Amino acid sequence: MMNINDFILSFAKAIKADSFFENIKIIKPYPNVSFAGEIKHTIVTIGLGEVDVLPEQLGDTSKYASIKINADIYVPKDKPDFANEVLVNICRVSQKFNFIGIKAEPISYSKYVKGYVLKCVLNINANVDFGGESGE
Repeated sequence: MMNINDFILSFAKAIKADSFFENIKIIKPYPNVSFAGEIKHTIVTIGLGEVDVLPEQLGDTSKYASIKINADIYVPKDKPDFANEVLVNICRVSQKFNFIGIKAEPISYSKYVKGYVLKCVLNINANVDFGGESGE
């Protein structure tokens, strides 16, 4: 059974531990925080995107769910191609986990960070432990 937070932390730690990522900052996403200035270094944000639970399992404490993990790659405006290299290495590291799919959007310029962002979603299906008792 999977604890979603522990899984995300484990995945982020695996990326941080890989030598390719030694000069890349791996952080949690902060969607409601504005960024002032221009991004100078590559940053990868890793966090929970969505959790879809089968309706018939909503009363159980353990549920089979489809989980989407967001991994967004931010690169300086003078290095847009580096985002693809980062994505390839995220895919390489992700092979140690049981992801069933990875989807990336086209790279786009972000006026907020004055650099480029490549949004990526990794999918996994698992029995998830939400804790507590049914009906709480």
